[in-house]
Amino acid sequence: MRFNAFLVALLLCGFAMPLFSQEHDSSEEPPFREPLYFSEVDRDNATPQAVRVGGVIFVSAISGEGSNVEEQIRTIYMRLQSIMGNYGLTMADVAQERIYLKSGESSEAVKFRRQLIYANGISPACSILQVAGLESPEALVAVELIAVASPDEE
Repeated sequence: MRFNAFLVALLLCGFAMPLFSQEHDSSEEPPFREPLYFSEVDRDNATPQAVRVGGVIFVSAISGEGSNVEEQIRTIYMRLQSIMGNYGLTMADVAQERIYLKSGESSEAVKFRRQLIYANGISPACSILQVAGLESPEALVAVELIAVASPDEE
């Protein structure tokens, strides 16, 4: 019985030791993870605008320039199309969209712009959330996405 317990302990140590002995440099990105930074400030702060993990692209919430929701959402979708292009994708590859609308703003302009962007009839799952505020006091709307590349695009 002691011999069996000894073998089990030896096996467990044999499997556990490599976990503790490997040095890990947190500044290195795993090869399957591809971040996209808009600026050196983003890179220095370790806040990528998007990250591709395998065939899935996660895009951080983006706000846009403009004095009203219509102008801001137009700018946001232009930036999102650019981000998708950086990964060789289009808005048709978007699987989920989360829209943050500053409380009190109308969602009609957002819904209209979405219809233009996803005019092909294939739109992603979407949540429109009313929030108390966004990062920038001037921001009235922000959009974040999750997109999925087809297997031949990975």
